[in-house]
Amino acid sequence: MLSSTLGVNGSSSGSPGAIKITLTYDPTTYAVSVSPNTVHNGDTICFTTTQGKVRVVFVTPFNDRTAEMLDSQERTLSVSGAYPFLCFFTEPGEGESEARIGGVLDVQPHRP
Repeated sequence: MLSSTLGVNGSSSGSPGAIKITLTYDPTTYAVSVSPNTVHNGDTICFTTTQGKVRVVFVTPFNDRTAEMLDSQERTLSVSGAYPFLCFFTEPGEGESEARIGGVLDVQPHRP
């Protein structure tokens, strides 16, 4: 699903070719908005938020936690598909909190 690339964890700069996926948590609806939510196989991505820092944990259909990405950590996508993930937000001066509803990353194309 994801292969490691050289990236700087916790930095806001990242490499110029990495696609920044911004996650925003709405505590009134418990929803996480993902922008952009569609990327392409082979893209290098990183997750960020304007609400402090974010940690993303991808899950399997059996709710097993698999790959984890820390705030601004870069990874290259190597398999297409739709990938659900859990989000953990840490606001400045606060502890980590889990969003009740995670997000989904759509990696295109689904078929060759």
